[in-house]
Amino acid sequence: MIAAHQVQLQLAHWHMSLPREIAVPDRATPVTCIAVVRVVRAELLAFLTFGPSYDHAVAENFRRALEMYCRGWGREFIYWLGEALRSAIQARTQVAEPFDPKAHYVTATTWGVSYVTGSGIEGARLNVHDVDESAPNAWGGTGFVVPHPLYDGLNFASVTDAKEFAYQAGLLQ
Repeated sequence: MIAAHQVQLQLAHWHMSLPREIAVPDRATPVTCIAVVRVVRAELLAFLTFGPSYDHAVAENFRRALEMYCRGWGREFIYWLGEALRSAIQARTQVAEPFDPKAHYVTATTWGVSYVTGSGIEGARLNVHDVDESAPNAWGGTGFVVPHPLYDGLNFASVTDAKEFAYQAGLLQ
């Protein structure tokens, strides 16, 4: 649990003290601490901060995820981060309106959401990215794309299914 007045200090602490990245088996790119902090800021913070939206299951699962991240255990980290995000989805959907496939949705967080179809993909692939505009990139400038450590690259039977998942996960409103 984080006190409301300590949120920014805690996020900065995690950004500075967590390992820069960890490898995750079966993934092309490692998970970075930047992505972890962005997940917390965009999706979990309300459930980790002391107050009416605090959720013990989210906090406990995220604590375990951080422990696995610090140990460099990528597969276990992904599992516990997934549990924290699933707990957050359950807490969020208790008050959310049901998904309407005909409605127009926009992003609800800083994560950009898109869908890829065709090109050998059966159904649709969910892409979830953010952009860190202040960090230096490989070309000497600033700015690079940060993929979501859990949701980026998930496959679904259709774009509607992918959109419903993104809505339930709190990425769309």
